[in-house]
Amino acid sequence: MTNQKFLLGLVIASIFLWLIALGNLPLRDWDEGTYAIVAREIYRTGNWLYPTLQGEPFMLKPPLMQWLIALCYHLGGVQEFTTRFPGAFLTALGVPLLYLVGNLVFTEKISALFSALVYLTLLPVVRHGRLAMLDGMILTFFLLLFFFILKAREQRKYALGIGFCLGLITLTKGTLVLVLALMSGLFIIVLFYFKST
Repeated sequence: MTNQKFLLGLVIASIFLWLIALGNLPLRDWDEGTYAIVAREIYRTGNWLYPTLQGEPFMLKPPLMQWLIALCYHLGGVQEFTTRFPGAFLTALGVPLLYLVGNLVFTEKISALFSALVYLTLLPVVRHGRLAMLDGMILTFFLLLFFFILKAREQRKYALGIGFCLGLITLTKGTLVLVLALMSGLFIIVLFYFKST
């Protein structure tokens, strides 16, 4: 029961921290403006398969972030809050996810809690997670990947989640998935080697 209370507290705290006053400042950074324009064109034209930037094909990044922003535009209109919401919300979910990963790694539950609290207050994560940028989403998908790897030790069905997470990373940042897949592959080899010895 205590784990559920900690998890719920972390969810509430992280969503509050990442969403408070999210739309109070105009879009900044090159990425935010570009993603907003591409998402607005998806929203206005209905062209979800071939994103464009001012009428030209947008092939700089995969379209997951732009799809999510365009979906938020459909639900809440075109504004700063809806532009930043998908990235901020997904980044906020990384905090309770890190707590779950910590519970699988550490023998002491307090270590998992403190790890999540440090992540909750880590300035680069909070800053970039509140912007319409890809960094926070990648961190959350990578934490989810490790969660599925650790759960797959107990039940093999969780191994399907590994491929799902790699797909999400590919749709978010493209070729970065190669580096992260290599890192997680090495982690799996080490994990299962120590489990068998």
